[in-house]
Amino acid sequence: MKRLILIILTAVLFLLPAGMKGQAYRMELGLLGGASSYMGDANSSNPLMNEHATFGLLGRYNLSGNLALKANLLSGGISGSTIGDAGAYLNGVELKFNRRFVDAGIQFELGFYQYGVPGYKAGASRICPYISAGLGITGYKSDKTRICANIPFGVGVKAKVMPRLNVGCEWSFRKTLADDLDYAAGTSGFQLNNLWAGTGSWNKNKDWYSVLNVYVTFDLYGIGSDCYK
Repeated sequence: MKRLILIILTAVLFLLPAGMKGQAYRMELGLLGGASSYMGDANSSNPLMNEHATFGLLGRYNLSGNLALKANLLSGGISGSTIGDAGAYLNGVELKFNRRFVDAGIQFELGFYQYGVPGYKAGASRICPYISAGLGITGYKSDKTRICANIPFGVGVKAKVMPRLNVGCEWSFRKTLADDLDYAAGTSGFQLNNLWAGTGSWNKNKDWYSVLNVYVTFDLYGIGSDCYK
């Protein structure tokens, strides 16, 4: 998956047309696809371990040339295990888990440059790296169907390859407010949530997952262009 993303981005950079023309647009809608990975009690150091396919929808409302409000709806997967490492946990046993989740969220996206077609907007760039952060929810099934809040943040780069067509790549992390995304069905007693039977604060020992994806969006609702020489 990482090799595929690199190939796509390289092709985009070489295929960018030199003389594109177009106007500014208020909204974008498109598709995303990539990989998701779990980080938590069974994996505390490798954010790209046990990758699972991720796919979904992406929408962006452009507030200005470098600021946008972005929404996503995606389905991903996570997995992990303590097999071969159960002795590292208090009363630990060997277990494994594998599950899908649904993620929906809204993020503010801040670009490093003014994004757009240079021929229609002074100072605009067809390629724009950005950072993003916001709020979201995660739906999943552990011992029962659950929903928790998550805090997404990430980095990405987007490129305008045609007047109304955009492509991009983004790597984001979701810090969830739950500790049972790594629940192992069919295991009695030991679980990966609250390993030390403590009563820590609300933000301790919560599960994370990352999403690495590429996307394609199409511009909607033109808002005209800047006139200049």
